[in-house]
Amino acid sequence: MKTAIVLAAFGSRRENAMNSLEHITKRVQEAYPDVPVRVAYTSKTIRGHMKKAGEEVDSVPMALDNLLAEGVTHVAIQSLHLIPGTEFHELLSLANEQTLKDDGFNRVEVGFPLVAGEAGVEMIADTILSITPEGKETNDAVLFMGHGTKHDGNIYYEILHRAFQKRDRTIHMGAMEAEPGIDTIIKRFQKDGVKKAYLLPFLFGTGWHAARDMVGDDETSWKSRLEQAGIECEAILKGAGEYDRLVDIWLKHLDDAMKRMAKC
Repeated sequence: MKTAIVLAAFGSRRENAMNSLEHITKRVQEAYPDVPVRVAYTSKTIRGHMKKAGEEVDSVPMALDNLLAEGVTHVAIQSLHLIPGTEFHELLSLANEQTLKDDGFNRVEVGFPLVAGEAGVEMIADTILSITPEGKETNDAVLFMGHGTKHDGNIYYEILHRAFQKRDRTIHMGAMEAEPGIDTIIKRFQKDGVKKAYLLPFLFGTGWHAARDMVGDDETSWKSRLEQAGIECEAILKGAGEYDRLVDIWLKHLDDAMKRMAKC
């Protein structure tokens, strides 16, 4: 039995976003010093942009092909996505396909994304509250910006919002490309009399979405929209992969995948 780990991230070309990936890669290597760890990007668009810039990065299938050629028999793919959306389910399909191939791996297991299931929502809500800014005033709010997806997994953003609200009415979750979107959030803030909002990305790393869509100078960014509504903004540009408390959850999912794989 020869084992390897593939860390499957959405990917980013921004240098700041690499902090999250480097941090979690180091944590995984420390936890499994004798297991090869490879990084792969699930976003075809990001891989394409990087190739044009002369930078090569593996897709997950490419990483698996390379490991198979090296004689690896068992692989744990750890999803570094935030919710179980399209790309996570594509990893599940890929793992099943690779395991069933006659000349494939003996076993491929996939570790859950950061949020997984009802218990996962509650755990993430508790953890998020432990990393929110201190010293908020009465009319301040904390707003996390998630990516959003057309996949049914988008419901997790609304579920997380409700879980936050159950614990602290000043903590909010929004989604960039789905609901609850910035229009919904502004109406909510105006109703609650919010004067200042702390903006944090609910994204693996602080890539273009954080820099452009959350705090960019364009009038459509969340920061600009909130300021147009008379709400002061303060951004904290730190990706989820930079917080050890959140990385601990990803590592627990990876450990579960490794244990499932060892039982075959």
